[in-house]
Amino acid sequence: MAEIYITSKELISTLKISSQDLIAIEQFFDANPNDEWELIEKKDYRVVNGNGLREYTTSGAYTIARYLESTRKPGFWDLLKEWFLHTKREIRRAFIKKKILDNCSSLIKRNNRFFISKSDAVAIFGTRSDYLSKMAESAQRSERPLLKGEDFDDFIDEGGLYYSLSGVFKLAQALERSLTQKNRREWCKDVGEVVQPQVKDIVDQILEREKNIQKAKDRAKKRDHKTCQVTGRKPNRVDNFHLVAHHLYSCNTYPYLADVENNLITLTCEVHDQFHEFMGGTTKPCTIDDFVKFVHQYYPSNSKVVIWLEQQKRTLGSPQRMDERKPHVLYLPASKVS
Repeated sequence: MAEIYITSKELISTLKISSQDLIAIEQFFDANPNDEWELIEKKDYRVVNGNGLREYTTSGAYTIARYLESTRKPGFWDLLKEWFLHTKREIRRAFIKKKILDNCSSLIKRNNRFFISKSDAVAIFGTRSDYLSKMAESAQRSERPLLKGEDFDDFIDEGGLYYSLSGVFKLAQALERSLTQKNRREWCKDVGEVVQPQVKDIVDQILEREKNIQKAKDRAKKRDHKTCQVTGRKPNRVDNFHLVAHHLYSCNTYPYLADVENNLITLTCEVHDQFHEFMGGTTKPCTIDDFVKFVHQYYPSNSKVVIWLEQQKRTLGSPQRMDERKPHVLYLPASKVS
């Protein structure tokens, strides 16, 4: 793990001293290089701006705390140790949250509970599939056993065994009891405590993304004056029909562009259906180049929209395809988690 630095403001707050106290201590340490107290730059602290503001490493902060212990009332050492223990835990939890974010593309809501696949649980805990099965058996013998339908279930349509967040918590407890290495016990314990709030934040982001996609579609229709950009048709009270906002780079293959207005074009439903028939079905991935080919073939006189499409292509750059077999959890459809 990278070196932890404590800022001057954090050190002042942690040790319950004033900024003038810290400045006086720094000046004392710097004044006499031959006394028993010393702070070494790049080892105990680093200077972060031209005014000499410092951030302290573990050794530097401990040195100041020990100095305060020797010159004032006891307790500074314990205050600092508590701060570092808390900070290390928060850093570890930040890594765990990232691990959950990157390994829960299987997230699904069933019976008002959130579940993740066994394979994702294995990745998050950093263990083996057979060992997690062993821990599940161990949990079954505990005072709070895993309950089918509540803590785990077999979802045939999703590919097998899934654990709910309460199930992950119980597995975390079983792993904590079983593991011998302290860092592994702490990791698994924190997984059990972090998974629920992290999944809540992820679900909030998925639902917010869905709203943003709809907002982008509404903006695109307004930008296009509620007019089909291929046929030039616009609904009125006599000729009333629906318009759709079509994704030039398809949602499933380029999900990070789904809520980008420049990736949308307004079409009649007929033109939209015609394009997807041209592509071979609605599930086929598509790009701006595909839409340009479609216009050339079926609407060759509409050079204006082709020019506009080329401009959008330059604006959007060269987007990279996402892995459709295992999409990132943040790009799951809202229907899976709501």
